[in-house]
Amino acid sequence: MAPGAALAIPRLSRDCLDPFCPAGDRKSFLLARTLLQTGIGDPQDWHDSQRDALQFMARTIERAAERFDRRAIDPVAHTQVSLGTNPVSSSWGDPEQDPDRVFLSVEATRISVIYLRPTFDLLGRADKRLPATFYRMLMAGVSRKILCYDESEAARYLEYRMEDYEELAAAGEEGLEKPQSLEEAKGPWLSKDLKPFAREQVPKIIEAPRRGSRARRIMGAAAELLVLSRRRKCHRPDWRVLEEYVSQSWYTLPFTILAFHRNDIVLQAFADDEESWMNGGDEPCPAFFTIMRPGDPVSVKEAFDELRHFLSMLEAFGNLLSLLPGADLLEVEE
Repeated sequence: MAPGAALAIPRLSRDCLDPFCPAGDRKSFLLARTLLQTGIGDPQDWHDSQRDALQFMARTIERAAERFDRRAIDPVAHTQVSLGTNPVSSSWGDPEQDPDRVFLSVEATRISVIYLRPTFDLLGRADKRLPATFYRMLMAGVSRKILCYDESEAARYLEYRMEDYEELAAAGEEGLEKPQSLEEAKGPWLSKDLKPFAREQVPKIIEAPRRGSRARRIMGAAAELLVLSRRRKCHRPDWRVLEEYVSQSWYTLPFTILAFHRNDIVLQAFADDEESWMNGGDEPCPAFFTIMRPGDPVSVKEAFDELRHFLSMLEAFGNLLSLLPGADLLEVEE
């Protein structure tokens, strides 16, 4: 774990468009022209870039990202925004790639891990049903936009862990430690007896904790994240597209791990997956990407609208995480 100050984000990897020859690349200028026509690109940036399409695209992405508070995004993940004809290497001009398909992507270079049990304890002191209500709101909010590693991933890991455990137990193996169940990891606040409040009750429930209290601020931030997630139609990248660009197996690094406590079954599952990614030589792919056509103003505008909404989601999520008592940053091996 590596807490502390982060790199300035969102940030553009300035070499992400290499190799790049503006003078001979008609598609790059077509995209630059479309950015100017749609108002996404700034004419002053085009002038300051001396009509260099690479520099202009870099300035355009930076301008789209600079309106968001990197200090709010940092608690979620350190991110890199890239643009190119390949979603993985963000290269430009590869003759084997579709020149009419341009990827605008965001990947995490350092991710957060959230230990939810301390938050459940805090909310439970205000109302015993608040933890379950908060957890449902959190999962609903991030599931629509932000790729998280959560209990659904742990469930698959737990299944084969239990199979191994039962086989060894049946063979008479001694000293076995039974894998932790998800119910044990979640703790008593998410028991089936403590059901979440109904959705129509949530606005009043948020106001129930004392004004200015941490519990009230947490519930308010969770509600804001959920509302924001519903402002745009859910964007789900077509992951099959990546198979056209990646010659070997690949994985997507999440932005956040939603665990319950240190070394719980969720973190064990992530550690197992990470080891598999590293040992298997898998290639990392961006957890968020959207596709645009250089000469199509509608697709270009939609892609940048999607990027801005995604960054606003990261910002809102970061504001929520800054209120939670259990959070850290995880250094990811590459």
